[in-house]
Amino acid sequence: MVLPATASLLPVPRIDAARVGGAEHSPIARDSAEARQAPVEVRHAPSEARLAPAEVVHVFAAGLYLAVGDSEGPRGPGRRLLPIMGPGALLLPFGLSVPQLDSTHLATLRAGTTARVVPAVSPMRLGSHPPIFEDHVPSPRWIGFPDFALHIVRTHRPLRVKTQLWKGLDPITLVALAGHLRPGLSDLGSRAGDLASALLDEDVADTEAGVRALIGAGPGSTPSGDDALSGIALALRSTGRNRPLDLLSRTLEPIDLAQATPALSAALIRAAVAGHCVPEVAAAVEAAHRLLTTPRREPPPRSAAFATPAAGFPAVLSPLDGIGHSSGHDLFTGFLAVLTALTCSRSTRPGVSRSLSPSRPPTAAMIRIRGGDGPRTPTRTPIQHSSKGTHPCHAH
Repeated sequence: MVLPATASLLPVPRIDAARVGGAEHSPIARDSAEARQAPVEVRHAPSEARLAPAEVVHVFAAGLYLAVGDSEGPRGPGRRLLPIMGPGALLLPFGLSVPQLDSTHLATLRAGTTARVVPAVSPMRLGSHPPIFEDHVPSPRWIGFPDFALHIVRTHRPLRVKTQLWKGLDPITLVALAGHLRPGLSDLGSRAGDLASALLDEDVADTEAGVRALIGAGPGSTPSGDDALSGIALALRSTGRNRPLDLLSRTLEPIDLAQATPALSAALIRAAVAGHCVPEVAAAVEAAHRLLTTPRREPPPRSAAFATPAAGFPAVLSPLDGIGHSSGHDLFTGFLAVLTALTCSRSTRPGVSRSLSPSRPPTAAMIRIRGGDGPRTPTRTPIQHSSKGTHPCHAH
Protein backbone atom coordinates (compact mmCIF):
# COMPACT_ATOMS: atom_id res chain seq x y z
CA MET A 1 0.00 0.00 0.00
CA VAL A 2 1.42 3.38 -1.03
CA LEU A 3 0.10 6.58 0.53
CA PRO A 4 0.71 9.98 -1.09
CA ALA A 5 2.31 12.63 1.10
CA THR A 6 3.34 16.27 0.87
CA ALA A 7 6.58 17.59 2.30
CA SER A 8 7.16 20.98 3.85
CA LEU A 9 9.81 23.11 2.22
CA LEU A 10 11.19 23.76 5.68
CA PRO A 11 14.12 21.39 6.26
CA VAL A 12 14.31 18.51 8.70
CA PRO A 13 16.17 19.03 12.03
CA ARG A 14 19.18 17.04 13.14
CA ILE A 15 19.02 14.80 16.21
CA ASP A 16 22.14 15.20 18.32
CA ALA A 17 22.97 12.76 21.12
CA ALA A 18 19.84 10.79 20.16
CA ARG A 19 17.62 13.25 22.03
CA VAL A 20 14.05 13.60 20.81
CA GLY A 21 12.16 14.51 23.95
CA GLY A 22 12.70 12.30 26.92
CA ALA A 23 13.62 8.68 27.41
CA GLU A 24 10.42 7.32 25.87
CA HIS A 25 10.95 9.29 22.66
CA SER A 26 14.67 8.87 22.21
CA PRO A 27 16.10 6.57 19.53
CA ILE A 28 18.17 4.03 21.41
CA ALA A 29 20.06 0.90 20.44
CA ARG A 30 17.94 -2.26 20.52
CA ASP A 31 19.02 -5.83 20.05
CA SER A 32 17.41 -8.06 17.45
CA ALA A 33 15.11 -9.69 19.97
CA GLU A 34 13.56 -6.35 20.95
CA ALA A 35 13.42 -4.48 17.69
CA ARG A 36 11.12 -5.32 14.82
CA GLN A 37 13.60 -6.13 12.09
CA ALA A 38 11.25 -7.35 9.36
CA PRO A 39 12.57 -6.78 5.84
CA VAL A 40 11.35 -3.53 4.35
CA GLU A 41 10.18 -3.71 0.77
CA VAL A 42 10.31 -0.33 -0.97
CA ARG A 43 7.70 -0.74 -3.68
CA HIS A 44 7.94 1.46 -6.74
CA ALA A 45 10.97 3.28 -5.33
CA PRO A 46 13.07 5.21 -7.86
CA SER A 47 15.45 2.89 -9.68
CA GLU A 48 19.00 2.76 -8.38
CA ALA A 49 17.91 4.88 -5.42
CA ARG A 50 20.27 5.21 -2.48
CA LEU A 51 18.42 4.03 0.63
CA ALA A 52 19.01 5.54 4.06
CA PRO A 53 18.22 3.65 7.28
CA ALA A 54 15.45 4.95 9.51
CA GLU A 55 13.74 4.00 12.76
CA VAL A 56 10.41 4.90 14.30
CA VAL A 57 11.06 6.65 17.62
CA HIS A 58 7.50 7.47 18.70
CA VAL A 59 3.97 6.68 17.52
CA PHE A 60 1.04 8.81 18.67
CA ALA A 61 -2.67 8.84 17.86
CA ALA A 62 -2.39 10.88 14.67
CA GLY A 63 1.15 10.30 13.42
CA LEU A 64 4.71 9.35 14.24
CA TYR A 65 8.29 10.58 14.52
CA LEU A 66 10.95 8.94 12.37
CA ALA A 67 14.72 9.14 12.92
CA VAL A 68 16.35 9.14 9.47
CA GLY A 69 20.02 8.34 8.96
CA ASP A 70 22.06 11.09 7.32
CA SER A 71 25.56 10.17 6.19
CA GLU A 72 26.33 13.42 4.38
CA GLY A 73 25.30 16.12 6.84
CA PRO A 74 27.40 19.26 7.37
CA ARG A 75 28.64 17.85 10.69
CA GLY A 76 29.16 14.32 9.49
CA PRO A 77 26.96 11.24 9.98
CA GLY A 78 23.93 11.68 12.18
CA ARG A 79 20.16 11.37 12.22
CA ARG A 80 17.28 13.70 11.39
CA LEU A 81 13.92 13.97 13.13
CA LEU A 82 11.06 13.67 10.63
CA PRO A 83 7.48 14.22 11.88
CA ILE A 84 4.91 12.32 9.81
CA MET A 85 1.47 13.77 10.42
CA GLY A 86 -1.95 12.30 9.68
CA PRO A 87 -5.11 14.38 9.19
CA GLY A 88 -5.75 14.64 12.94
CA ALA A 89 -2.28 15.90 13.88
CA LEU A 90 -1.04 19.44 14.30
CA LEU A 91 0.45 20.56 11.00
CA LEU A 92 4.01 21.32 12.09
CA PRO A 93 6.05 23.73 9.94
CA PHE A 94 8.37 20.89 8.89
CA GLY A 95 7.89 17.21 8.09
CA LEU A 96 5.35 15.26 6.05
CA SER A 97 1.58 15.55 5.82
CA VAL A 98 -0.20 12.29 4.91
CA PRO A 99 -3.98 12.80 4.50
CA GLN A 100 -4.71 9.05 4.21
CA LEU A 101 -2.65 7.96 7.24
CA ASP A 102 -4.98 6.42 9.82
CA SER A 103 -5.02 4.15 12.84
CA THR A 104 -4.78 0.99 10.75
CA HIS A 105 -1.42 2.08 9.38
CA LEU A 106 -0.15 3.36 12.73
CA ALA A 107 -1.13 0.08 14.42
CA THR A 108 1.56 -1.68 12.37
CA LEU A 109 4.30 0.54 13.84
CA ARG A 110 5.97 0.89 17.22
CA ALA A 111 9.15 2.42 18.58
CA GLY A 112 11.99 0.51 16.98
CA THR A 113 10.23 -0.38 13.72
CA THR A 114 12.75 -0.04 10.90
CA ALA A 115 12.18 1.73 7.59
CA ARG A 116 14.08 2.62 4.45
CA VAL A 117 14.19 6.11 3.04
CA VAL A 118 15.05 7.54 -0.36
CA PRO A 119 16.73 10.87 0.48
CA ALA A 120 16.03 14.15 -1.27
CA VAL A 121 17.76 14.69 -4.59
CA SER A 122 19.80 17.71 -3.55
CA PRO A 123 20.37 19.93 -0.49
CA MET A 124 18.04 22.83 0.06
CA ARG A 125 19.34 26.37 -0.19
CA LEU A 126 17.65 28.68 2.26
CA GLY A 127 19.96 31.69 2.09
CA SER A 128 21.80 33.25 4.98
CA HIS A 129 18.89 34.48 7.10
CA PRO A 130 18.22 33.15 9.60
CA PRO A 131 21.62 31.42 9.75
CA ILE A 132 20.46 28.81 12.29
CA PHE A 133 18.93 26.77 9.46
CA GLU A 134 22.25 25.91 7.82
CA ASP A 135 22.55 22.46 9.43
CA HIS A 136 19.27 21.15 8.08
CA VAL A 137 18.35 18.97 5.13
CA PRO A 138 15.09 18.65 3.18
CA SER A 139 12.49 15.91 3.59
CA PRO A 140 12.98 12.59 1.74
CA ARG A 141 11.29 11.46 -1.48
CA TRP A 142 10.15 8.01 -0.36
CA ILE A 143 9.71 6.04 2.87
CA GLY A 144 9.12 2.31 3.02
CA PHE A 145 7.71 0.70 6.18
CA PRO A 146 7.14 -3.06 6.61
CA ASP A 147 3.41 -2.85 5.73
CA PHE A 148 3.02 0.36 3.74
CA ALA A 149 5.01 3.10 2.05
CA LEU A 150 4.85 6.88 1.65
CA HIS A 151 5.46 8.60 -1.67
CA ILE A 152 6.17 12.32 -1.43
CA VAL A 153 4.26 13.65 -4.43
CA ARG A 154 4.62 17.39 -3.86
CA THR A 155 5.91 20.05 -1.50
CA HIS A 156 4.17 22.89 0.30
CA ARG A 157 5.26 26.13 1.90
CA PRO A 158 4.67 26.16 5.67
CA LEU A 159 2.41 28.77 7.19
CA ARG A 160 4.07 32.04 8.19
CA VAL A 161 2.74 34.83 10.39
CA LYS A 162 2.27 38.09 8.56
CA THR A 163 3.65 41.44 9.63
CA GLN A 164 0.90 43.92 10.41
CA LEU A 165 0.23 47.10 12.33
CA TRP A 166 -0.63 46.69 15.99
CA LYS A 167 -1.67 50.29 16.64
CA GLY A 168 -3.87 51.33 19.52
CA LEU A 169 -3.17 48.31 21.71
CA ASP A 170 -5.56 48.29 24.65
CA PRO A 171 -3.42 47.56 27.75
CA ILE A 172 -6.40 46.69 29.96
CA THR A 173 -7.76 44.12 27.53
CA LEU A 174 -4.22 42.83 27.11
CA VAL A 175 -3.93 42.21 30.86
CA ALA A 176 -7.34 40.52 30.94
CA LEU A 177 -6.42 38.23 28.04
CA ALA A 178 -3.09 37.29 29.62
CA GLY A 179 -4.94 36.49 32.85
CA HIS A 180 -6.87 33.73 31.09
CA LEU A 181 -3.77 31.92 29.84
CA ARG A 182 -2.69 28.75 31.66
CA PRO A 183 1.06 28.38 31.11
CA GLY A 184 2.95 25.33 32.30
CA LEU A 185 5.31 27.35 34.53
CA SER A 186 3.99 29.75 37.15
CA ASP A 187 6.67 32.37 36.46
CA LEU A 188 6.68 32.03 32.68
CA GLY A 189 5.07 35.43 32.16
CA SER A 190 7.80 37.10 34.21
CA ARG A 191 10.60 35.34 32.33
CA ALA A 192 9.04 36.12 28.95
CA GLY A 193 8.48 39.74 29.95
CA ASP A 194 12.14 40.14 30.87
CA LEU A 195 13.30 38.83 27.51
CA ALA A 196 10.74 40.82 25.53
CA SER A 197 11.83 44.05 27.23
CA ALA A 198 15.52 43.28 26.69
CA LEU A 199 14.96 42.60 23.00
CA LEU A 200 12.95 45.77 22.40
CA ASP A 201 15.65 47.75 24.23
CA GLU A 202 18.27 45.89 22.12
CA ASP A 203 20.19 45.07 25.28
CA VAL A 204 22.57 42.27 24.32
CA ALA A 205 23.55 41.12 27.83
CA ASP A 206 19.98 41.05 29.13
CA THR A 207 18.83 39.28 25.97
CA GLU A 208 21.37 36.52 26.54
CA ALA A 209 20.23 36.22 30.15
CA GLY A 210 16.59 36.14 29.11
CA VAL A 211 17.17 33.42 26.53
CA ARG A 212 18.99 31.27 29.09
CA ALA A 213 16.14 31.72 31.56
CA LEU A 214 13.68 30.29 29.03
CA ILE A 215 15.42 27.73 26.85
CA GLY A 216 14.76 24.18 27.99
CA ALA A 217 12.73 25.36 31.02
CA GLY A 218 10.02 22.88 31.92
CA PRO A 219 9.28 19.24 31.13
CA GLY A 220 8.14 17.61 27.92
CA SER A 221 9.19 17.36 24.30
CA THR A 222 8.45 21.09 23.95
CA PRO A 223 9.28 22.73 27.31
CA SER A 224 7.24 25.75 28.38
CA GLY A 225 10.21 28.10 28.13
CA ASP A 226 10.89 27.05 24.55
CA ASP A 227 7.26 27.62 23.59
CA ALA A 228 7.35 31.11 25.12
CA LEU A 229 10.58 31.82 23.25
CA SER A 230 8.85 30.81 20.01
CA GLY A 231 5.95 33.10 20.86
CA ILE A 232 8.31 36.02 21.41
CA ALA A 233 9.94 35.40 18.03
CA LEU A 234 6.56 35.25 16.29
CA ALA A 235 5.40 38.45 17.99
CA LEU A 236 8.52 40.33 16.94
CA ARG A 237 7.91 39.31 13.34
CA SER A 238 4.18 40.04 13.50
CA THR A 239 4.79 43.54 14.86
CA GLY A 240 7.62 44.25 12.40
CA ARG A 241 10.37 44.57 15.04
CA ASN A 242 13.17 43.42 12.74
CA ARG A 243 16.13 44.65 14.77
CA PRO A 244 15.03 42.86 17.99
CA LEU A 245 14.28 39.76 15.90
CA ASP A 246 17.78 39.87 14.41
CA LEU A 247 19.19 40.21 17.93
CA LEU A 248 17.26 37.13 19.02
CA SER A 249 18.51 35.20 15.99
CA ARG A 250 22.13 36.21 16.67
CA THR A 251 21.77 35.24 20.33
CA LEU A 252 20.45 31.79 19.45
CA GLU A 253 23.00 31.13 16.71
CA PRO A 254 25.96 30.08 18.90
CA ILE A 255 23.79 27.95 21.20
CA ASP A 256 23.72 24.23 20.44
CA LEU A 257 19.95 23.94 20.67
CA ALA A 258 20.01 20.20 20.05
CA GLN A 259 21.92 19.79 23.33
CA ALA A 260 20.04 22.47 25.24
CA THR A 261 16.54 21.14 24.64
CA PRO A 262 14.72 18.25 22.90
CA ALA A 263 15.16 18.07 19.12
CA LEU A 264 11.51 18.74 18.29
CA SER A 265 11.45 21.84 20.45
CA ALA A 266 14.75 23.12 19.06
CA ALA A 267 13.38 22.79 15.53
CA LEU A 268 10.20 24.66 16.45
CA ILE A 269 12.25 27.53 17.91
CA ARG A 270 14.20 27.78 14.66
CA ALA A 271 10.99 27.72 12.67
CA ALA A 272 9.44 30.47 14.82
CA VAL A 273 12.46 32.73 14.33
CA ALA A 274 11.81 32.38 10.60
CA GLY A 275 8.13 33.25 11.22
CA HIS A 276 6.62 29.76 10.86
CA CYS A 277 3.96 28.31 13.14
CA VAL A 278 1.08 25.84 13.22
CA PRO A 279 -2.28 27.03 11.82
CA GLU A 280 -3.84 27.19 15.30
CA VAL A 281 -1.29 29.75 16.44
CA ALA A 282 -1.80 31.82 13.29
CA ALA A 283 -5.55 31.83 13.98
CA ALA A 284 -4.98 32.97 17.57
CA VAL A 285 -2.67 35.77 16.39
CA GLU A 286 -5.29 37.05 13.95
CA ALA A 287 -8.00 36.90 16.61
CA ALA A 288 -5.77 38.76 19.09
CA HIS A 289 -5.07 41.43 16.49
CA ARG A 290 -8.78 42.02 15.97
CA LEU A 291 -9.45 42.04 19.72
CA LEU A 292 -6.59 44.25 20.87
CA THR A 293 -6.55 46.82 18.08
CA THR A 294 -10.31 47.39 17.82
CA PRO A 295 -11.37 50.57 19.71
CA ARG A 296 -13.46 49.81 22.81
CA ARG A 297 -16.96 51.27 22.86
CA GLU A 298 -17.46 50.69 26.59
CA PRO A 299 -15.12 51.44 29.51
CA PRO A 300 -13.22 48.38 30.79
CA PRO A 301 -14.27 46.80 34.09
CA ARG A 302 -12.47 47.98 37.22
CA SER A 303 -10.79 44.62 37.79
CA ALA A 304 -10.02 43.66 34.21
CA ALA A 305 -7.75 40.73 35.03
CA PHE A 306 -10.60 38.74 36.54
CA ALA A 307 -13.43 39.99 34.32
CA THR A 308 -15.62 37.63 32.32
CA PRO A 309 -13.88 37.06 28.96
CA ALA A 310 -14.86 39.58 26.32
CA ALA A 311 -16.61 38.39 23.18
CA GLY A 312 -13.28 38.11 21.38
CA PHE A 313 -11.46 36.04 24.00
CA PRO A 314 -12.69 32.58 22.90
CA ALA A 315 -11.46 33.20 19.36
CA VAL A 316 -7.96 33.67 20.79
CA LEU A 317 -8.00 30.99 23.47
CA SER A 318 -9.84 28.14 21.75
CA PRO A 319 -7.17 27.45 19.09
CA LEU A 320 -4.50 27.45 21.81
CA ASP A 321 -6.35 24.88 23.93
CA GLY A 322 -5.72 22.17 21.35
CA ILE A 323 -1.93 22.54 21.26
CA GLY A 324 -0.29 20.11 23.68
CA HIS A 325 -0.73 20.04 27.45
CA SER A 326 -0.04 23.76 27.73
CA SER A 327 2.13 24.54 24.69
CA GLY A 328 -0.41 26.85 23.08
CA HIS A 329 -0.81 28.88 26.25
CA ASP A 330 2.95 28.87 26.84
CA LEU A 331 3.60 30.19 23.33
CA PHE A 332 1.02 32.93 23.63
CA THR A 333 2.42 33.95 27.00
CA GLY A 334 5.56 34.87 25.07
CA PHE A 335 3.57 36.53 22.29
CA LEU A 336 1.61 38.73 24.70
CA ALA A 337 4.82 39.58 26.58
CA VAL A 338 6.05 41.43 23.49
CA LEU A 339 2.74 43.25 23.04
CA THR A 340 2.78 44.20 26.73
CA ALA A 341 6.31 45.58 26.46
CA LEU A 342 5.23 47.63 23.45
CA THR A 343 2.54 49.35 25.54
CA CYS A 344 5.12 50.43 28.14
CA SER A 345 7.55 53.29 27.90
CA ARG A 346 11.18 52.24 28.06
CA SER A 347 11.56 53.52 31.62
CA THR A 348 8.59 51.48 32.90
CA ARG A 349 9.33 48.19 31.15
CA PRO A 350 10.10 45.28 33.46
CA GLY A 351 13.85 44.75 33.69
CA VAL A 352 15.84 41.55 33.80
CA SER A 353 16.90 40.45 37.27
CA ARG A 354 20.54 41.32 37.73
CA SER A 355 21.18 37.86 39.13
CA LEU A 356 20.40 36.44 35.71
CA SER A 357 22.61 38.75 33.69
CA PRO A 358 25.85 37.13 32.47
CA SER A 359 29.16 38.74 31.73
CA ARG A 360 29.82 36.53 28.70
CA PRO A 361 27.83 35.02 25.81
CA PRO A 362 25.99 31.75 26.38
CA THR A 363 27.66 28.49 25.42
CA ALA A 364 26.40 24.93 25.21
CA ALA A 365 28.10 24.12 28.50
CA MET A 366 26.20 26.95 30.19
CA ILE A 367 22.84 25.63 29.03
CA ARG A 368 21.23 23.02 31.23
CA ILE A 369 20.25 19.99 29.20
CA ARG A 370 16.68 19.11 29.92
CA GLY A 371 15.40 15.55 30.16
CA GLY A 372 12.22 13.65 30.85
CA ASP A 373 8.88 13.84 29.12
CA GLY A 374 6.39 13.41 31.89
CA PRO A 375 3.01 15.08 32.00
CA ARG A 376 2.89 18.68 33.13
CA THR A 377 0.13 20.27 35.16
CA PRO A 378 -0.90 23.61 33.65
CA THR A 379 -1.07 26.34 36.22
CA ARG A 380 -2.62 29.74 35.81
CA THR A 381 -0.10 32.54 36.18
CA PRO A 382 -1.42 34.88 38.88
CA ILE A 383 -1.93 38.50 37.88
CA GLN A 384 0.11 40.66 40.20
CA HIS A 385 -1.75 43.57 41.78
CA SER A 386 -0.35 46.55 43.58
CA SER A 387 -1.33 50.06 44.54
CA LYS A 388 -0.23 51.05 41.04
CA GLY A 389 -3.15 49.11 39.49
CA THR A 390 -3.37 46.41 36.88
CA HIS A 391 -1.66 48.15 33.95
CA PRO A 392 0.85 45.67 32.47
CA CYS A 393 3.74 48.06 33.03
CA HIS A 394 3.04 47.96 36.78
CA ALA A 395 2.31 44.27 37.11
CA HIS A 396 5.83 42.90 37.35
